[in-house]
Amino acid sequence: MNIFTLLIAFLAPIMVAEFYSSREYELSFKDHFDKWRLGKCLAMFLSLVYLIALMIWDSDDSDSIFPALYAGMLLSLIIYSESFGELILANAEEYSRVGLLDDAAFIIGWIGLIYQCVSYLLYM
Repeated sequence: MNIFTLLIAFLAPIMVAEFYSSREYELSFKDHFDKWRLGKCLAMFLSLVYLIALMIWDSDDSDSIFPALYAGMLLSLIIYSESFGELILANAEEYSRVGLLDDAAFIIGWIGLIYQCVSYLLYM
């Protein structure tokens, strides 16, 4: 597995989330940083560090495409919490009914990203 494939796997969910968000919700990338700006910037930094670690240590492993894809999905869930949360958490009517769908998507994305980074460090 080469570095380019890992980068494409990481960016694919982000591109899908940006496309869906800009077409369905008419929100730009900057509009998503109005709420939880620091948390979203920290998530971007943590996921980029994770991606760089994957590129350095596991770029030859053919199974490393799935962790890169999963990290991109979790980052999309954090950054595009309103629109991508609707796609991922489609069966969570309770959250959308009370207006907490974007909060739930943000929290689930962070928990998943932290778990993925910690488990990668422990099993490395």
